[in-house]
Amino acid sequence: MSVFKRQIIKGSLSNFLGIGLGVLNNIWLFPLAFTLEELGIYRWVERTAVLIAAIALLGMHRTYVRYQSQFKGDEASQFLSNIIAIVAAVAGISGIGFTLFAGRIAELLDVPVADEIFILGAVIAGSMTYTLGLSIASSAKRISVPFFLKNVGIRLTLLIGAYLVSKDHLDFSFWMKIFALVHMFVGLGVLFYSVLLKGIPLRKPKPLNKGLSKELATFAGSGVIMAVMTMSLATIDSQMIASLMSYEALGIYSIAFFIGSFVDGIRRPVSQALSPQFANLWNEGNTDAIAKMYGRTSRVLMAVALASFLLIVPNIEFIFSLIPNPERFEDAKSVVVLVLLSRVIDYSFGSNGELLSNGPYFKWNLVAISGLVALLIGLNYVLIPIDRLGLDGAGYALIISYAVFNIAKAVYLYLKENMQPFSSVQLTLVCIALPTYLLAMKLSGPSALDFIFTNAVVAIGLVVGFILVRKRI
Repeated sequence: MSVFKRQIIKGSLSNFLGIGLGVLNNIWLFPLAFTLEELGIYRWVERTAVLIAAIALLGMHRTYVRYQSQFKGDEASQFLSNIIAIVAAVAGISGIGFTLFAGRIAELLDVPVADEIFILGAVIAGSMTYTLGLSIASSAKRISVPFFLKNVGIRLTLLIGAYLVSKDHLDFSFWMKIFALVHMFVGLGVLFYSVLLKGIPLRKPKPLNKGLSKELATFAGSGVIMAVMTMSLATIDSQMIASLMSYEALGIYSIAFFIGSFVDGIRRPVSQALSPQFANLWNEGNTDAIAKMYGRTSRVLMAVALASFLLIVPNIEFIFSLIPNPERFEDAKSVVVLVLLSRVIDYSFGSNGELLSNGPYFKWNLVAISGLVALLIGLNYVLIPIDRLGLDGAGYALIISYAVFNIAKAVYLYLKENMQPFSSVQLTLVCIALPTYLLAMKLSGPSALDFIFTNAVVAIGLVVGFILVRKRI
């Protein structure tokens, strides 16, 4: 097994272990320890920090992944040193600035100002250093340790803290400070680890004088916009729910989004590992290998998304029954289904974003993702305020936006490079998943026997699918 495959598997295992801790946190412990408003505040800080960190990175992490293979020896050391120096300086300024002006940011985004949001700067600084460290580690084909530290280390710390809150040993404000500090420590730790991993000595920052300044600046500039747009996709719904509805509504939505995003445990390590692979293949002009990787990511990710849909949706009543005071989250059930459906659509098109953003078509990908963000904002503004939709409006906005976005990217790649990710495998997966889902939903019910029969059908469907496509996937 190649290093590349081992790292994807290890990264996925870390993600799933983190998801296991996340289940304990989000399904049981957080609802037990915190009010809906506190859950909403926590989610707003987390999502806002991700968005601002993506902007403040100035595209440096993407620039390093894209161009690091073009430098050797002393030049490689200087290139890495320059990138780290820029990010370290901006992270320090951002950490201080957003700590001082977190209240102004909340007012600008039209959300209520809470005392706990002033830890925003520390979370931003930690997110920036983690993202750069992860990108450097991915260029060395070593992503498992960063994923473990984030998905297991941070969540385990938050779990212990939330347990202490539930026992009245800590309060929510102190827990939020723990949340900020652990982000900073993990971010710095991953960055330090990645530098040791590369085995390249750091130098005093200075120009490389390679005649690449304009090209690097163009790519980095597009990377800033790309990062803004990409992170906007992950945060717009949270921002707009907090603005158009309330922190309490965001607290409900956060539970639904967590359950619906279970499948992301596979997508994240795959995406991080593939980015430098696509960049290297584009640099080599090996479009045949790119096309094969494109098709395989579609088959693998679609299979994982459909499996997650089959495992979660027929069992949704059981899953929500595990949450303390589950009646508070009744509106979240339908949102889970919509989020999962959006994932099935998105994942079925494979890693087209990584393919486009790390090659000659990165500018077009920027235009496409900008259109997606605009569409998502518009749909959220229209759908969320509709009384009979509410939180469901955010789910429908995801489905429509991702369908349009992925179709546009697939058509563009086909016209430009004659690449398309689909084969008979995807059709086989749908033909297995659809009747399995319909039968499982018909059998689902409140009794233990219903639960057994429902999951027996799902298990049979998954086994049949595995047998039929495992050699072709």
